Amino acid sequence: MTGGSSLTIKPYKGKTPQIHKNALVSPLATIIGDVKISKDTSVFPEAVIRGDVAKITIGKCTNIQDNVVIHGGDIYTGDKLKGHIPVKIGDYVTVGHSAVIHGCEIGNIVLIGARAVVFNESVIGRGSIIGMGAVVLENTRIPKKSIAVGMPAKVIKPVDNTTYSKLKKHAVRYHKLASLIKALSFNWVYPCGPFQFARRFFYFLKRFMLVSLIFSDY
Repeated sequence: MTGGSSLTIKPYKGKTPQIHKNALVSPLATIIGDVKISKDTSVFPEAVIRGDVAKITIGKCTNIQDNVVIHGGDIYTGDKLKGHIPVKIGDYVTVGHSAVIHGCEIGNIVLIGARAVVFNESVIGRGSIIGMGAVVLENTRIPKKSIAVGMPAKVIKPVDNTTYSKLKKHAVRYHKLASLIKALSFNWVYPCGPFQFARRFFYFLKRFMLVSLIFSDY
């Protein structure tokens, strides 16, 4: 994660993505325009964060998983385009594989399930869970600490205290996972002398020991 010649970070109309130095971004992700990514947030391969029509803000220790699409929305009056809707994603949020986050606001400590869609001007309250494949229609309000599933998404029950605690821990574990991926992403194929090989070997060994610490939390 992070760095690499294939990393796609592009300005758009004078706006350049602002990515915290401690964020972890896959070189296979695409980030364009008016985007702010905060400390300890991770962006996984093939995610697209496109700040070309409205600002996208992502809080700290949030994970944007593989193939997620994040984009601003449009505001129409009749058939006239009147403006655009920014995206705000809070701290300790998990956005699952292939989810679509479009012109909406997501509170802190939220889990968005794989392939879920959250659409224009919707607000997801703090501590909530949006189930896999759910579709949150425009202008929907999901109260804090709620579980919503289905097409369209409906609240089925509250999030209990144990589950709420797990949501934040899950986000922290994803940060550790992204850190590990970054640590192990060096090329073992390049030829090197004995000294360089020893350095790489002990570097790998140290990171391998870190794996045990990370997954002991599960």
